[in-house]
Amino acid sequence: MGYFDAAARGKFKLSHSNDIGLDAHVIDECVNSLLSELPENSNTPDICFTKKEFPNIDLSSFKPQTMLNPKIWVDGSLNSKVRLRLLDIADDFIESLKVDWVHPDDIILTGSLANYNWSKYSDFDLHVLMDFAKVDERTEFVKEYFDSKKNEWNNAHENLKIYGFPVEVYVQDTNEEHTASGIYSLEQNKWLVKPDRDNIKAIKLDKFFIKEKVLKFAKMIERLKREIETEKDNHKILDYSDKVKNLFDKIKGLRKAALSTGKSGEMSPGNIIYKALRRLGYIDMLLDLKSVTYDKIKSIEK
Repeated sequence: MGYFDAAARGKFKLSHSNDIGLDAHVIDECVNSLLSELPENSNTPDICFTKKEFPNIDLSSFKPQTMLNPKIWVDGSLNSKVRLRLLDIADDFIESLKVDWVHPDDIILTGSLANYNWSKYSDFDLHVLMDFAKVDERTEFVKEYFDSKKNEWNNAHENLKIYGFPVEVYVQDTNEEHTASGIYSLEQNKWLVKPDRDNIKAIKLDKFFIKEKVLKFAKMIERLKREIETEKDNHKILDYSDKVKNLFDKIKGLRKAALSTGKSGEMSPGNIIYKALRRLGYIDMLLDLKSVTYDKIKSIEK
């Protein structure tokens, strides 16, 4: 997840400026880093929080990079050393899935490192394409299983990096539409969707709205965590379990709605909000809370 990974700051222990909220500077810094990966937009209002709420703010945005990352791309193709290492990692991850009756359809590289909006905060988005229906007809169950294995793998290999960029693996259903503007097939060693810098147009972003939403969700998640940790009443835990699920679905829904709009959805507020929460560790926190509430509900006290 890069520089803002929760583990780098102590698991889910961001500093608090007071008893009701986060040190907002941490969120401001995270969102700014994501916005810096986007095209420059002179029409975007330079709205920001007050100095009291967000000290030391730098809301400047930058143009896309003039070229793909030169360490990773050579003459428009993936550096062979990088490609082979990513294939090795993918093979090890696929073996850990324990579904050897189905072979992957492809292994692809996508995300900002397969595009012109890469930055020092980028990571390798390594996707294993697999037909979920061939694994089991209960495709929702298959997705949950693969997501669990993905989280387990990524958590166990937080220090796995190539040229300083973390490697994040993911299992993607072959039948799932993928609208990224840069997709490279490692198996075929060619672009499936070649990024075009000239087609990356300026976009309108309300930076205040994005930061406000991230701060709101972060506070909600932290409050849920504190309340769940101290709650003993199983009936109330059931309510908390529903709240965690609904909040997680809401945040995922923001991203899903954004990405469903096409290639431009990658740079939409909904997707940026999701990525900021993930980079700050709050998506992992919600997943942990789902497990915690389940354990509390199913446990029997002495």
